[in-house]
Amino acid sequence: MEGETEETKKPKEPWKELEKLISYKYNDKDELVNKETGKKCEKLNKQEYELVGMYVKSYVEQKLISTFNLLTLYVPNDKSKNFRIRDETQAQCKILTSQDFNSNPKCLMLIQGTGAVRLGQWARSVCINDNLKIGSMMPYVDKALKNKLSVIIFNPNERNDIKNEKMKIKEFDSMQKHSLYVYNNIVKTNPNIKEIYIVAHSMGGECTVEILLNNKDDLMNGKIKKIAFTDSVHGENYKKLGKEGVAKFRKISRNYISCDKPVGQFVRDYTTSYGGVDCYSSGHKRHEYTSGYAIEEVFKFFNLQK
Repeated sequence: MEGETEETKKPKEPWKELEKLISYKYNDKDELVNKETGKKCEKLNKQEYELVGMYVKSYVEQKLISTFNLLTLYVPNDKSKNFRIRDETQAQCKILTSQDFNSNPKCLMLIQGTGAVRLGQWARSVCINDNLKIGSMMPYVDKALKNKLSVIIFNPNERNDIKNEKMKIKEFDSMQKHSLYVYNNIVKTNPNIKEIYIVAHSMGGECTVEILLNNKDDLMNGKIKKIAFTDSVHGENYKKLGKEGVAKFRKISRNYISCDKPVGQFVRDYTTSYGGVDCYSSGHKRHEYTSGYAIEEVFKFFNLQK
């Protein structure tokens, strides 16, 4: 993963071409607004929504890269395991890491939920209808770097090749398989990582539990320090961790759920919660807003706040 590629030297910006095809653009407040009126995005027909969605995907990805100088990795890679180099012979998708990922002992993993959300997004609808400060992962990357954490952004909803959408990524036919591959092949194999912090939204919680079930040693030895779920739907698979594993899981985890109570307020304990961890208010009653609104409490929980 060392060295420069053409992509890092000359980042492509396909969002600029997509922007020409729609009536909207992002303003300096990271709000999607009409180019002529400056008003926020209004109701779109199906074709417009898909075009805007493609624009948002490209824009968020490139803004993350350019703002935080992130690196692009290509997964899976069955040959060289040099994830910085694209292998044109197999279907791959992108993930992102911070520049210090290989050297920093503390790492933040960001895992999104299911659906139309793509790389660097918590909720596409929020990126479109509200702003990127709530709908994207940019504020989490910013806080992580300020708190001396490296970052790795998972991309578990991508099922097809970067360039050829007809090529399925056979290794990633589920979010869980993508997440487990990235953890096992990129995070776990990094000898410099000593502490792992995780933020997982919605179905990303199920991906996190899958990682734990297959890497129980990292849970029990304390390498995985804290897990902040945001309205996670991880169910009861965590029980497969066994008595000691479940106790450890509960000790290091919280779920910031959709709730109309003030952000950070305790809602209910693990004995009455779906998912077996204590629940706190995210500060918003709608599921798709929970990650964006809970960010300050998440970093307080990590005990890394700056």
